[in-house]
Amino acid sequence: MDRCLSMNELIDALADAFKALQQGQVDMPLRTALPIPEAQANSLMMPVYMSSLNMSGVKVVNIFKNNLELGLPAIHALIMLFDGSTGQPLALLDGERITALRTGAVCGLASRYLAREDSQVVAIIGAGIQGRSLLEAMMAVRPIRKVLVIDKDLQRANLFISEMSQKYGVIFQLSDTGQLLEADIVCTATTSEKPVFDASHLTAGTHINGVGSYRPQTQEIPEQIVSQAKIVVDLKSAALKEAGDLIVPLKKGLISEERIYAELGQLVVGEKAGRSNDQEITFFKSVGLALQDLATAHLALQKAQQQDLGSEIFI
Repeated sequence: MDRCLSMNELIDALADAFKALQQGQVDMPLRTALPIPEAQANSLMMPVYMSSLNMSGVKVVNIFKNNLELGLPAIHALIMLFDGSTGQPLALLDGERITALRTGAVCGLASRYLAREDSQVVAIIGAGIQGRSLLEAMMAVRPIRKVLVIDKDLQRANLFISEMSQKYGVIFQLSDTGQLLEADIVCTATTSEKPVFDASHLTAGTHINGVGSYRPQTQEIPEQIVSQAKIVVDLKSAALKEAGDLIVPLKKGLISEERIYAELGQLVVGEKAGRSNDQEITFFKSVGLALQDLATAHLALQKAQQQDLGSEIFI
């Protein structure tokens, strides 16, 4: 997969996908969640059709947060692509890698509009697979010079630093949340159910990308920050159904739905502006959309065909 895709190409592909969404070229029901309480897990089904690509697809993703204790990825997933004219199966792809790549890329796209142009320090909270993709995206869109790595598992954090420092010629620092005052961009990708830092840890002008909280009762971002920030979401209807970072303060009356400034597609098409000054705190909340998976899988399929990669199977 990584041989097919560059982060900058993927961010551009997602920009086209969000433009298509704004133009009414995407049919995308909200995802269906199947709880698996015995394993404290969830199975998600995410269908989508994009007329602009003449393609439909569905992702099945299993999120088992306890897998980390077993030395396994928290996410397992598959993506199927189908021809939009005939329904013929076109491809079966690794949904885990696509999920990681597209989640990083959508935050890269949001950061193009919301992070300060001179952002040089990024904090990655959650040193897993998703944290790696988030770092790659931030490196692609801003002149990052220093990376603060924060994870409650110090072994994972040190492994992240060891691997990523070989890939990127910047400073890496094992950190804690008290050092977030130094960060220009904060990316959270954890399985935490409670905020992972304190509101006092952020300074004016910070941009936050929050991707770990995907259930109504879970939060990564402090409510005080959410109530102050300019909030942008990938899709408002999905965020109001799934994003605990917004739902919890909404239920408490700390914010109203009107506090959601924009959907990402509105920034892409120029309907709304992004960051308006260097002092505001901006917050992009992504719950993940099927159109992101389809756009990423479509680009991967195109690149694989061009480079003669992958395996052809007959069913």
